[in-house]
Amino acid sequence: GRGGTGVALLAARCADQAVLTGRALASLLANLLANPEQLALIRAVPALTGQAWEESLRRNPPVHVVLRRATRDLAISGGTVPAGAAVALLVGSANRDPGRFADPDRFDLHRATSGALALGPADCPAARVAELQAECAVDALLTAMPGLRAADAFDPAESGLLTRAPHRLLVRPS
Repeated sequence: GRGGTGVALLAARCADQAVLTGRALASLLANLLANPEQLALIRAVPALTGQAWEESLRRNPPVHVVLRRATRDLAISGGTVPAGAAVALLVGSANRDPGRFADPDRFDLHRATSGALALGPADCPAARVAELQAECAVDALLTAMPGLRAADAFDPAESGLLTRAPHRLLVRPS
């Protein structure tokens, strides 16, 4: 019935969110391993993990392209997007806009500029849950492996078209 469809839809959305959270967490760890001085800051001040999470979502969002349909005519950049037109929002590009973010390719957990496009609106409960999961995961990982560092052959290359994340993370426990 109708209720079963709603439950199935909710389950599918939760599964999708879990996949995105996993990809975002992989990117966070890749950014920290590639920037050992910032990983050292997280070790010293675990409360900075939330800032590192936000910066990682800006620099390496798990979703790089969002497909939408215009609900009305929209005048933008000297042209018009007509109602009903398919629109591709290039999140990965917007988050690296040098007009908005100074040195946009650099990972900097102290970056003061906000406004990156990430996992959803700031008041989205799923986005907050994902942030808490990241904080817990990083804390647990650094507690279990206090000497964690990137392996010599570390290459955090991202893969994927619409969603992206490192395929693998090579580490040394000490």
